[in-house]
Amino acid sequence: MKTHRLSAAVLALGSAVALVGCGSDPASEVAADCEPAHEFETVADGVLTVALTNTPPYSFEEGGEAAGIDSDILAQVAEQECLTLEYEAYTYATAVPAVETGRVDVAVGGFYRTEARGEVVTLSAPVYLDELTVMSADGVSTVDDLVGKQVGTVEGYLWVDALRELLGDDLRTYPDSLSLAQDLTAGRLDIGLDGYGAAAQSAEGTDLEIAVLESDPRVPATEEPSQTSLLLDPSNDALATAVDEHIAAMREDGSLVTILEDNGLPASAAEVGDPRLI
Repeated sequence: MKTHRLSAAVLALGSAVALVGCGSDPASEVAADCEPAHEFETVADGVLTVALTNTPPYSFEEGGEAAGIDSDILAQVAEQECLTLEYEAYTYATAVPAVETGRVDVAVGGFYRTEARGEVVTLSAPVYLDELTVMSADGVSTVDDLVGKQVGTVEGYLWVDALRELLGDDLRTYPDSLSLAQDLTAGRLDIGLDGYGAAAQSAEGTDLEIAVLESDPRVPATEEPSQTSLLLDPSNDALATAVDEHIAAMREDGSLVTILEDNGLPASAAEVGDPRLI
């Protein structure tokens, strides 16, 4: 199997940061005799252009490389399709319109499968499960524990509207998980809410405790673990078909579980069940 080079451009604070490698040889190119597994067009010829959100462990930049679950999945897809990957940094709020308008082929970052997103972009087949998780010094785990506290979460999550209705001005939203974790560890928040994988990574090496938020009808996202998807160009059905087939193959051969476990999620997160929207 050929060695795949990940060449990624991430725009951060107005400057471009080259992301290369992602576990592969940065000096290698796509082999001239590479035969793609599928045929589809991309925004740029020979390139899979990706909107990268800074939401570890789903997708993030680390040491000049793209990392995380979704990035690892796309690296395998690109290798099988004889493509180079190029990344640009986006927030949750800007990644969706970038896919919708065809500026990028795909967006990554543990995006939940929601009806609203499905109306404007193509959602891949479910990839893995994620759960609404609380980070706090006291190990709180109920919705009532949030009331009267300074609470933060990441914008774009499906639970934001319900929490805003419940908590009002006591809820702050952040563009990414790292910004949320920084304010939480600095004491500017009492409680942080994030997906399980992101919360586990944010709490690592700190005194914060994490707990899955207990089921409560006031926050519908607590009542069933959310499925995640890659967000795909809605005008490119062939790309969506190819990505879905790769996801199915990775689930079948066990490589998806390996990626999840390598990034701190349990193997059970791969057991997504039937596709659903929330």
